[in-house]
Amino acid sequence: MRARVWAFGLAAAVAATVWSVPAAERAVQQGGTAGAIQEAGEWTADARGGWRDDDRTPRLQLNLRTNDGGDRWGFGVRVTDLVGLPDAALDGDAADVRFTLPREAGTFTFTGAFTDRRGAGRYVFSAHPAYASAMASLGFPALSREQTMRLAVMDVGTAFVREIRGAGQRAATVDEVVRFKIHGVTADGIRQLETLGFRGLDGDDLVRMRIHGATPARIRDLRAAGLTATDVDDVVRLRIHGVTPEFIAGLKSRGYTALTADDYVRMRIHGVSLAEIDELKTLGYSGLDADELVTFRIHGVRPQFVRDMRGVGFTAADEDDLVKMRIHNVSAAFVRDARADGLRIDSPDDAVDLAIHGRRWRRR
Repeated sequence: MRARVWAFGLAAAVAATVWSVPAAERAVQQGGTAGAIQEAGEWTADARGGWRDDDRTPRLQLNLRTNDGGDRWGFGVRVTDLVGLPDAALDGDAADVRFTLPREAGTFTFTGAFTDRRGAGRYVFSAHPAYASAMASLGFPALSREQTMRLAVMDVGTAFVREIRGAGQRAATVDEVVRFKIHGVTADGIRQLETLGFRGLDGDDLVRMRIHGATPARIRDLRAAGLTATDVDDVVRLRIHGVTPEFIAGLKSRGYTALTADDYVRMRIHGVSLAEIDELKTLGYSGLDADELVTFRIHGVRPQFVRDMRGVGFTAADEDDLVKMRIHNVSAAFVRDARADGLRIDSPDDAVDLAIHGRRWRRR
């Protein structure tokens, strides 16, 4: 059977050390009982990455593998959540460590050792019966071992489920509540989005917005810059393509006051920058609209190209002339070579005509 792999956070590959299996684990493997134990296996950890939360709390990458190899988990955990983990494990070496990761769904107990801030050993997961009962009352009856362990790994508590539902989400499956937890969907965040006009969002929309950083704070920043976006697709696209409040404000200060979300996205996709707009203005192209700026970028009309063509005498070339020359691969070198061959190239139209018709043009 193919192993299920669950990765949450940064995956880290660490060589596992073989440890003896405690009696309590053997009871699980042999079908016996040993208290509330439900799962056991091997763990590895890596503390070398300097990974920290937003509040600067250090995090540790943990990787779990069940004894039968059926499930593998990779997830980050705050070191302050690991009860009994010695400081030496984070700084270098620590032998015979024993620490726990308590969750509402159950407790992970780890034994093993750390060498050069990398750890390995055995773990046992003990489910909490009270959690199973509480989740059953919320509509999640008969949680499987795998589901219980997944909920524990992601620290999905019953309060989280109640809060999400109180904010209008059904959260009817384990997969859905876990997905909300992974991507940071919270009841407070849902309510903030509602105050901004994003009402009745489904789970997919909420997760998509979180994945791309379309948070209430970012949406407020966009509105403060002058863009009133109330469509999920718009705010997600703006985030994907790097449309920032600074970019919007910069365009507005340069006279671009009536742009839509589509305009901003197109400009970012094609690399329109404030610096290039300013440079084109110094060259005399100050009235370009959004479409013309995008057209310049698509066809490679850059400030240096304008200067190069002025260097061969095309000082009065307008926007259309510049685009046509780029489309037909007319360059300053092309014009100089044609003139060196005795051809009279007086205008952008002459150069384009030569580029299109070649030898026939030469026979005129």
